[in-house]
Formats: sequence, C-alpha cells, structure tokens
Amino acid sequence: MQYNILKSKDIEGLVKEQMDLAKRHQIYGFAIYYTLLNNNNYQNLTMDIFLNKINFPFMIIWQNHNIKNVKINTINKFINNIEKYLISDNYIKINNKPVISISNQHILKNKNRNNNILFLRNIFKKRIGDVFIIYPYTVNITNKNFYKEFEATYDLSTIERYPDTKNIYNILHYSGIIYKNLYLNELNIKYTLFRTCDLNKKDFDDYNPEKFYILNNIIFNWKNNVKNNNEKFVFINSWNDYENGNYLEYDEKYGYASINAFSKSILNLQFNKNNYSLINITSVFIAVHVHAFYVDVFKTIIKMLKYIPLKYDLYISTISEKKKANIEKILRNSNANKYEIKIYENKGRDVYPFINQMKKNYKKYKYICHLHTKKSKHKKLLGSNWSMYLYNNLIGNKDIISEILSDFKINEKLGFIFPEVYYDIIKEVNYFTNIDFPLHINNIYYMNYILKALFHNRYKVGENLVFPVGNMFWTKTKAIFQIFNRVFEYPEELGQTNETIMHAIERIWLYLVKLNGYYYKTIFKHY
Repeated sequence: MQYNILKSKDIEGLVKEQMDLAKRHQIYGFAIYYTLLNNNNYQNLTMDIFLNKINFPFMIIWQNHNIKNVKINTINKFINNIEKYLISDNYIKINNKPVISISNQHILKNKNRNNNILFLRNIFKKRIGDVFIIYPYTVNITNKNFYKEFEATYDLSTIERYPDTKNIYNILHYSGIIYKNLYLNELNIKYTLFRTCDLNKKDFDDYNPEKFYILNNIIFNWKNNVKNNNEKFVFINSWNDYENGNYLEYDEKYGYASINAFSKSILNLQFNKNNYSLINITSVFIAVHVHAFYVDVFKTIIKMLKYIPLKYDLYISTISEKKKANIEKILRNSNANKYEIKIYENKGRDVYPFINQMKKNYKKYKYICHLHTKKSKHKKLLGSNWSMYLYNNLIGNKDIISEILSDFKINEKLGFIFPEVYYDIIKEVNYFTNIDFPLHINNIYYMNYILKALFHNRYKVGENLVFPVGNMFWTKTKAIFQIFNRVFEYPEELGQTNETIMHAIERIWLYLVKLNGYYYKTIFKHY
C-alpha cells in the first residue's frame, strides 16, 4: 500500500478497522513506532487519529536507528513532537506515568553525557512530569554493567525476547523461542520485566499458530504469577511488520488463526475443540511396543499408557529374567487388554527387539506405537528432559492420543507421526557441526543396504534426513510392514552412538513410509 497517496479519511478508516479487530481479540493497546523523519505524513496522521478520533490505548516507541549521536536538540525535537500524545487520556500509563519505549541504543549514551535516559527524563519532568521508560531490546541478563547504567532510572523496564546467559543458542526453530521463554520463566528476575510474544513467521519454517498458542501460555502463566503488578503487560512482536515476518493480524497462510490463538491463551481456552471422531475406530486394535531396558522409566510409561482411549495390546521386551520379574510387578497397574514380555540379548537397542517381537504379531493391528525407556547416558546434559518430551508428545494425555488416532482415521494416507526434534538436540547438532543431522558414511551404507533388501532396488540416500530422533513414534502398520519381514544382523552392545544397522533403521522409517504411498506428520504438543 502506498501510504503517501492515502488521504486522511482513508487512514482513519484503516486504523479503525485494525483497532476493531484488536479489541475483539482481547488486545489492550498499541505500541506505535515513532521516528523523526521529515514529511512522514502517514505517521503523523496515524498518531493524530489515536489522539483525537479513536478511543484506544496507545504508547510510543522511539525508533530512530539512523541517529548515531543524539544531540540535545534531537531530544528536544522528539519531546516537542510527542508531548501532546503523552498527556492524552488514551495514552498508556503505569503508576500514572506515560510509558515510552526507546529502541535506539545510541540514544542511551552520549560521549558528552553519562546517561541520556536521565537527561531525557529530567526534560520530561520539567515539561509534563515523570515518565516510565522501557528499553525493548534483547540484553544479556547477566550483564551487570548494563543495569548499572540504568540504576538512576529506578523504574526502567526491559523487554526480553531471547534470554540466554551462555550466549550459545542459535535460534534455528520456533521451538527455540518456546524453550528460551521456559528458561526465563524459571529465573528469579530481580528487575521489572515485560515479556514478548514473538511470531517470526518469516524466519522460522516451523512456525504455526499452535506453537504461538503454546508460547503465549508459557508467558501468561509467568505473568499471572509475578507479584509486581507493573509486569502485567505483555508485548506482541508485532501487529503488521510484514517485512520482517512479524504480524498478528490476518495473513494469507493462516487467516485469523494466529490472532485467535493469542485470544484463546488470554481467555484460557483450549486450542482445539477436541471433537475427535473416535467412535468409528473403537473396534480397531492397537499395539504398543515398549523396550524396557530401564525398569524405573518403564513405570512412567505404564502410567501414561492409561491415557489411550481404546483397547490396546502391550508388547514388552527386556534383557534379563530379573528385569522381567520387576516388569511383571509394574504391570499389575496396567490397563492393557493383554500383554506379552519377551527377553532378548542386549543388542540392537530398542530396534532389534521391536522388529523381532512384532514380526509375528503386526498383522493383527492397524496402528502401532513404539516406545522405549530412554536415558541417553552419552548425552548427560539432556537428563530425562528429552525422553519426557517424547513421551508427552506421544502419550502425554488422552487428547494427544485421540488426536493422533483421529488424524490416522481421517487422513487415509497419513502413515507416521512423531515428535519434532527436541530443541536441545537441534542446538547441539548445529552448534557443533553447523549442518543438520549428518548421516555419516556407514549410516548411508546400511540404509541403502536395508532399502535394497526390502524393495529389491538400490535407493540413493541423501546426506541429511528427517527422521524420528529418539526413535519413538505412532505408525500405521501398512506404512512400514516390510521391516518386519526381514532378518538383519545386529552388533553386540558396546555403547555405540552412531553408524550401526540399528542407527540406520532409526533413519529409514520415512523412506518406508514414502515408498508405501504414505506421508508423515510431526507434532509439538508438549515442551
């Protein structure tokens, strides 16, 4: 849209339309970027509409990034231009102080003055009274010098988007924003903090409205539990920044789904209505296979399997009679239709027992869920977080399982569902290798070998691959059935972390799915 040819009446109608949409979706007010550029008629007209013609709260963000050395006359010009807005009834205030956000770090310091913020505040005090100043940029929360610089401002707030004390995170996926905000929720923040719901549709291929809903829930949960009432504001980045991919209003891909997700979070509504069509699949038998190497973790899985809303048969593999005996005790609390426990020698991890135990049974079932008692001792930094992430996304509650089964029923060619890659794994792989999940030469060799054995042809495997990292999933039996009809040799357990046939099979699932005419879906329900 060419703003310079818009008439005042056109801009007024456009702004009113936007404000009506915002009000309907529980948005309190707008933070408007303000610059000192000459002849910015659109900006001035918009600000005056908020001032005189629309009853909707607003505040100003001073955005002049091109200013490298802020002079006194620049600050005075800024104050002269915005003073009429700050004293209006619609202007957003905290503790009766007009709120101003300053996004240009060059405004903060000047070689001729120790603190531009204090200088700016003193001028405002003489003109209209004190103001509440926010600095809205990512800062390192352990940088004490940054906060010393603002001790004189006593009510300075910050907007944090991607907090990280170690500075090793590369934000590669939208889930990274979710995990960073979880991390921030756990910190004991010593200063006033406003949180930001970041959309970033442009930079992250894995953005979707449901993830935005999850992010909002994390932030609103924090907001509702902070003691400082000043921190009850939450900022959204942003309403209509199309150039940078940050926009909450209507878009062609998602329609109103993003802004609806935001409203559902505010109103504490569920993202989906949960109208799952399970009636038509109540007669379908499900097989759940669990490789129970760690019996203590098996207890957790058994508790969660009670969420399965349909009948299921449980197949359990383990490596010793002692473990089998302990598993039998745990199964007293199982709700499985029936169960079978088999002992296998300790090789092939969860892959070998899964394939061998199910090869005589898979034809009975339309759907199979494969799980194992994961501890990943070679990745100590992950602890139990990774395994619980996988369990939660696959069997975390009745709604999640019902949605998976309904998706299978409704979408005939959907054959395989697994959790998105756990974010700490993404971070680790990219941080150390700078590429996505390298297959290594032996993985490629074994994958081609398996595909040739199953389909009697040689398929070329690429260097990078999407696969269920952690090897837990739901599948339609017909999407992978060939794997149960071949016998492969597995190495003895020596603590291998890659480049064995079982690692190749973990990476082969989606090839089978595609070659059988199905497609896959990833899920991210729990974090």
